[in-house]
Amino acid sequence: MPRFSPTRFPPDFFDLPADAGRDLPLDVIAAWTKSAQTRETAQELLAPRTLHGTVAASDSTGLTRLTQERSLIEIMAMVSRPKELVHAYGRAIGGQALGVWAADNTLMLYPPDLSADRVLGMVLAVLDQVRRECEVGIGICVHPGVFYQLGTGIYGTDAERVQAVAEDFTESGELVVTGELAAALGGRADFRLSPREDLRPAFGEIFRVEDGPRLSGIKVDDYHYPLPFSEEFFGGLAEFQRTRRTSVVPHPAFREAAVVVVDPEREEQDVPEIAVLNNLALAAALRRVGRRLAAERAGSEVKTSSGVSIYLFDDASRGVDFCRELRRMLGAQDVQLRIGMDVGRILLFELGPGLRDVAGSPVNVASKLAQDRGVLGAIQLTADAARLARIREALSTRTLAISGTSLAVVAI
Repeated sequence: MPRFSPTRFPPDFFDLPADAGRDLPLDVIAAWTKSAQTRETAQELLAPRTLHGTVAASDSTGLTRLTQERSLIEIMAMVSRPKELVHAYGRAIGGQALGVWAADNTLMLYPPDLSADRVLGMVLAVLDQVRRECEVGIGICVHPGVFYQLGTGIYGTDAERVQAVAEDFTESGELVVTGELAAALGGRADFRLSPREDLRPAFGEIFRVEDGPRLSGIKVDDYHYPLPFSEEFFGGLAEFQRTRRTSVVPHPAFREAAVVVVDPEREEQDVPEIAVLNNLALAAALRRVGRRLAAERAGSEVKTSSGVSIYLFDDASRGVDFCRELRRMLGAQDVQLRIGMDVGRILLFELGPGLRDVAGSPVNVASKLAQDRGVLGAIQLTADAARLARIREALSTRTLAISGTSLAVVAI
């Protein structure tokens, strides 16, 4: 029986409200869960949503430490400028932005007819510019392949590879490329590459670009990246960068909250097309179940994209209760979760009807505990979250070094 056949799960397990279609492709999910779930069916569903080309993924570095030293408005302004530069330089050579960019990540797609040396020359130029004028550094990974654009995310083996390397294994100012991109350079000696042997077991051949020719004559003017907040707020951040006066930034509502990030186990990639659609079906199930459980505990879902979900609670103990019940319900369907939780001050953005995003140190930390340091089947909380939730029992307590800072973490 297909893994995500509705007959294997409780009634309405994959049903979603219409507003979920803004970031999850409901028509594709419905067609997949009701099909025989063969490779041929998957290829047919994915064909009109397939992108070929080169993706450059970037990630800001050192944010966990900085969020403990600077105000949230300062951090957001610091992070915004590198994104503006990545977008402007990328658009100038024919790239397109993918999805709505998160607080610290970017994704740009370059068409197949754009040569590898031109893409790398542009990326080296933008990294130089970021070094010259930005307080926050970024790391970038570049990889050519096949990507599936579904809802507001990109999916597939190639998408997961380039994003994972950029987010978890690059440092400030570092540019890395996959073996496929290195091969596309055709052995050009003017790009000096060194192997990242530490990444070979998990990701295959990955090379650090030590040096290379910068693409010159780039006319940059389109700084307007896909915003996770309003135009008014974006304008305020730009003015703050110029004047350093916080009064110029429109102040959305700050609040103290418990932030929960849920990262479900991924489907095995033996048949990549099937894995993509199974992961989408799992995201749909998580969204339906998670929304209901959060609402029952006076919490709310912020968003679900690419399988990862974020929830907010005013009461940390209710957040922990939510985590336990979600783990139990999904576990009963043979689906394991990695869950992270932190507490503190966050900024919630209303992007439009039914669309929200969130920023702040607790979001960064909870994401690290779920995704980067997550353990299948475990709920990992910071010591502050565990104290507010009145947690007395724990599977383990340990200290983790995360983005330049040490955190006491409790697992339950």
